[in-house]
Amino acid sequence: MKKDVKQNAGIQLLLKRYKDIFRIPENTDYYSKTDYKIAEKRFLRHALLEGNVEIQQELQEVNQHSNPMLP
Repeated sequence: MKKDVKQNAGIQLLLKRYKDIFRIPENTDYYSKTDYKIAEKRFLRHALLEGNVEIQQELQEVNQHSNPMLP
């Protein structure tokens, strides 16, 4: 039983991290409540299956710091 809880905790931490990545003003201001839930679920599925969302997020942050004129 403890093993399941530890594995579940890791997944929950990943989900929290990915939700934090998705919850930016660009997304929260754009979607309606129902569309937001759908979009967030699709993003989480993609993030969990592909696993390279964090890398893309870090690259965007590096690019914005090196060239602040980029969107």
